Amino acid sequence: MGQRQNLRAVAVAERVLFSISTVSTFRRAPHPPMRRFFSFTKRAPSAHVPSVSEGASGWKVPQVYPTPEELTQMMHGGLYVFDAMIGMGGMAAVYRGTQTNLGRPVAIKILNREHGADYDYSERFRREAQVLAQMSHPNIVSVYDFGLLGRDHLFYVMEYIEGTDLHHLMTLGTVGAPRALQIVPAVCDALDYAHGQGLVHRDIKPANILLAHDGRVKVADFGLAKRIDQTTGLLTRTNMAMGTPEYAAPEQYDAKAVLDSRADVYALGVVFYQMLTGSIPRGAWQAPSALMGTDPRLDAVVVRALNPDRDHRYASAADFKHGLLNAINQPPQSGAPEPETRGSAGRVLVLEDDALLRHLIVRTLKNEAFEVIETADGTDTVSCYKEALEQKKPFDVVLIDLTIPMGMGGAQAMELLIQLDPQVDAIVSSGNRGDANMLEPVAHGFAAALPKPYESPDLVRMVKQVLQRRRQRQV
Repeated sequence: MGQRQNLRAVAVAERVLFSISTVSTFRRAPHPPMRRFFSFTKRAPSAHVPSVSEGASGWKVPQVYPTPEELTQMMHGGLYVFDAMIGMGGMAAVYRGTQTNLGRPVAIKILNREHGADYDYSERFRREAQVLAQMSHPNIVSVYDFGLLGRDHLFYVMEYIEGTDLHHLMTLGTVGAPRALQIVPAVCDALDYAHGQGLVHRDIKPANILLAHDGRVKVADFGLAKRIDQTTGLLTRTNMAMGTPEYAAPEQYDAKAVLDSRADVYALGVVFYQMLTGSIPRGAWQAPSALMGTDPRLDAVVVRALNPDRDHRYASAADFKHGLLNAINQPPQSGAPEPETRGSAGRVLVLEDDALLRHLIVRTLKNEAFEVIETADGTDTVSCYKEALEQKKPFDVVLIDLTIPMGMGGAQAMELLIQLDPQVDAIVSSGNRGDANMLEPVAHGFAAALPKPYESPDLVRMVKQVLQRRRQRQV
């Protein structure tokens, strides 16, 4: 399909806005697990699609890693048994296993020595691993062991975290401000501790931020960490990439630069921006509030963290956290409406896990002067609603999709919203018109039902009707 046909297809999609068959076509496209992309052209099949978190675009795995069974045999003494490879990138592979003498779950990361062919890499790896093993912080993955496997692979054994990573979570859609405000301070604490030990991480990115099922946030992969007083940029003398370009601070491209904590501050700023907007800040990037309608108080935090001149960045991870907490705790300016609500037709919170459909919903409502906050999971929807109540900026209408395959669904989210606010006005939307929530929305706490598929005028009319009834009730 040519560029002109692509543009025509986009225009048709926006006019006939929410055809459920079109959305389903995208949703069911055969992609590898947790790597869903939306495109009007077909991609050539590939065994591995590099992600932003894995490194430069097009990076290919240069060698075949051992199977879990082979790795178990390579570990002397039967101390570890491995049962699955749980991750593989351009520079390393990660396996899940058990430390047999203690019966505890572990993960092992192995790197090929070819990636570290610069002078004395093995000795430096050994010294760094010793330092990492001595670190003890609740937001840093613990390192238990390190060494050499045969002649080709360096390894270190670490704490296994039952959960997911931030990159995995972000493939489901924009993480949103409430979740970001839980994650970023925890990462700041981890980095502040590491910097206090004289280490700069150099590779902060979503794939290296682990999210445990019990809510803990853990920073992983200090394999590229360097002493703060050492001169090393993004490339070694053999031009081996030491970091991920999309998250690297400008000074990491200077081979003579002495990196310090501000390089990690910059990388975390990129991650924060990505959580708020779903995109990487490139070129003349827009502030999150202008791009996605997020809280404008966060803009100044992002701008300072991403300052190209590190002397004008936050001086430390602790300063970053302090600046973030100060921003969200500042009261609204007296005597003037807040920027994001000025001239707004109303505040709408959207729960929709399909990225394409969610984008079209947001666009349509913003064209009608509504302020829109979008979420992809019921948990984030409830958190956003609660935060808005606490800030005395409640949402006027909530649009809720019933089916969220990879998270909290709309019915459960609605039950929690009613507990927070018995007067919540929500519209339930689903293609399953026979669902009880769709047949009897009022009986389940909803103000109305909007069956899929629907067109943009139907959406706007329904939101305005619910909003009008809400305002009449408040008079």
